[in-house]
Amino acid sequence: MTIQSKPVAVIDIGSTSIRMTIGQAGAGGAVRTLDHLQQVVSLGKDTFTNGKIARSTIEECIFALKSFQRFLGEYGIPGEQVRVVATTAVREADNRDAFIDRVYVATGMNVEPLDDVEIARCTFLSFHCCANTPPALAQSNALITEIGGGNTEVLYLQNGTVAFARNYRLGSMRLREMLETFRTPAGHLKELTESYVQQTVDLILKGLQGSGPVNLVAIGNEARFVADRFYKDRQWEGTVEVPAKAFSKLTDQVLGKAENELVRKYHLSFPEAETLGSSLYFYTRLARALSIESLYVSDISMRKGVMAEMARPGVWAEQFRNQVLRPAQEIGRKYLVNEAHAAYVSRMCRLLFQALKNEHKLDTWHEMLLTIAAQLHDCGTFVSTRSHHKHSYYLISNSELFGLGRNDTLMVALIARYHRRASPRAIHEGYALLSRQDRVVVAKLAAILRVADALDGANSQRLRNVRVSLEPGLLVVTVPNVDDLAVEQLALQNKGPMFEEVYGMKVALRGQL
Repeated sequence: MTIQSKPVAVIDIGSTSIRMTIGQAGAGGAVRTLDHLQQVVSLGKDTFTNGKIARSTIEECIFALKSFQRFLGEYGIPGEQVRVVATTAVREADNRDAFIDRVYVATGMNVEPLDDVEIARCTFLSFHCCANTPPALAQSNALITEIGGGNTEVLYLQNGTVAFARNYRLGSMRLREMLETFRTPAGHLKELTESYVQQTVDLILKGLQGSGPVNLVAIGNEARFVADRFYKDRQWEGTVEVPAKAFSKLTDQVLGKAENELVRKYHLSFPEAETLGSSLYFYTRLARALSIESLYVSDISMRKGVMAEMARPGVWAEQFRNQVLRPAQEIGRKYLVNEAHAAYVSRMCRLLFQALKNEHKLDTWHEMLLTIAAQLHDCGTFVSTRSHHKHSYYLISNSELFGLGRNDTLMVALIARYHRRASPRAIHEGYALLSRQDRVVVAKLAAILRVADALDGANSQRLRNVRVSLEPGLLVVTVPNVDDLAVEQLALQNKGPMFEEVYGMKVALRGQL
C-alpha cells in the first residue's frame, strides 16, 4: 500500500455538530468515503448568543472527540493521519484560544480554525475530485452553495474555473439565535426570516449579474436531507438532480411542522430540527430567484476537500495553481501592474525554484506562493514608487486571494515585500506573526524572487532561453546570444546578497555567444 492510499480522517467542529469522515484516495484522485460519524454539540448556540463557548459545551466537545479517537484506533489510523478543523462557531468565539488549548490538553488534537478562503478552497477541491459530477454541470456556470450554522458559503465556477468565492453572515443557527436574543414576537419570526434570507439572495444575484444561465448546487446536511427523501428508493452518492418543485414542496412540509414533530418523523436531533426549515427555505428562494426548474444536490464537502489534500499531498497544488493565479492576476490589473514584467519574473522564479529543489527542499505549494508573489511584487507602485515594496505588502495582505488562507496570504505579502531593500527582520510588520518555519520559507522564496527580478533589470524581458545550473558555491545563470549584461549584473549586485545569505552561494550571470 502506498503512502497516498493510506486511510485518513478529517474531524470538523461545526456550529451544530462535530463530524468525522474517514476516507481513502482512489484512482484519479477521487476520495472514497470509508466511514462517517456525527455527534451533536451546539457550539454555535453559545458563540452566536454569548460570544464565547461555555465550559460545559467545551467538555461535551472533548467527550465527542475522545469517542472519535477510540473509533480511529479501531481503524488503526494514527494521529498524523488525522486533521481536526473548525469553522465559524470556534473561529468567532472570544475564547477560541482557550478552547483550542483545552482540546489539545485533553486529547492531544490540534484544532485548526479555517477561515472563509480556506473553506472555499477545500470545497472546490472536493468538487474537482468528485467521481460522478455530471459533465453538463462541470462544463457550465455552477453556483455551489451551503448555508451552515453561522455563515452561507458561495463558490461560483465558470466552466470549472473559479470566478469568485463569497461568504455571507446568514447562518441557520446564527439567524435563530439572533431572533431569539432580540425576543422577536412569534408572529414576526417568519416575516423576519424571509427578509434576512431575501437580502442574502439579492446579494448573491448581484454578484451573478451578466453571467447567463446558472446551475445551483446545494451542499450540506439539509440539502442532502431533501435528496435522501426524493431518492428514498435507492442509495445515491456524488451529485444528483432534484426538481425545484419537489424541493419546494418538502420545504413547505418542513416549515409546517413543529420541531418536536420533525424530530419524531425524520429522526433528527433537536438542533438539526431547529435549523432545517430556514436552511431549506434559503435554497428554495435562491432556486426561485435563479428561475431554474431543478437544482443539484451534492455530497461534496469541505471535509472531503481537506481529505483530498491529506490523501494525495502535493498532487492538487499544480492543478489548483491556475485557480489561484487567475484572481491574483485580476488584482494585479486592478493595481496597474506591468503584466509583461510580472509574467517574466514569475517564469524566472519557477525556473530558479526547480533548479534549487535540493537546496530549499520546499514543495509545489510553496512554488505557487512564490509565483503569486512574483505576479504582485510591484503592485505597490499603484500607491507610490517610493518604498513600493512596503505598499505591495499592504495591498496584498489586505486582498482576498482565492484559495489562500490568512497565513498563506501574509507569506505572499512578505515575499513580495522583500523583493528589494532590507532583508527580513523580526521588527517588520507581519513577519513576527509567522512561525519560525514559515519565516524560513519566506526568506528562501524572497531570495529567489530578488534574483528573478534582477534578471529583468532592464524591464524589457530581453533575456531569453535562460539556463540555470549549480556549481560549487555558485548558482550559474547562462543566457545565450547576449553580449552585454551590464544592467542585469548591476541589478544582481543590489539584489544578490540576500540570496547568498540564505543559500550560501553567489549568483553568476554569464552570457554565451
